[in-house]
Amino acid sequence: MDLTEELQAAADELALARRRFAKGEEGLRLLHQSREAFINSLRNTGLTYAEAKTKYDNCLDEQEAQQLHVRQQMEYAERVHQHVLHRIALQAAPA
Repeated sequence: MDLTEELQAAADELALARRRFAKGEEGLRLLHQSREAFINSLRNTGLTYAEAKTKYDNCLDEQEAQQLHVRQQMEYAERVHQHVLHRIALQAAPA
């Protein structure tokens, strides 16, 4: 794979990672925003408030952990992209 193809692949991966990250951030925002509705919907299934709150907290923790993983993937994609750009710059520099 030549550097142009590497750069395109790195840029595509970075764009995908950024979209995943943005989508995850929006999901977390909505989850925070719907806290009481989420808990109340669980209470409608017969759970106590404490049980429903625990389920919400567990869900939130899981989503935040997944978002951290997505952030790490995005940061890695950014580093790969920068590395390819640096290699191109070195190749283009006069000797």
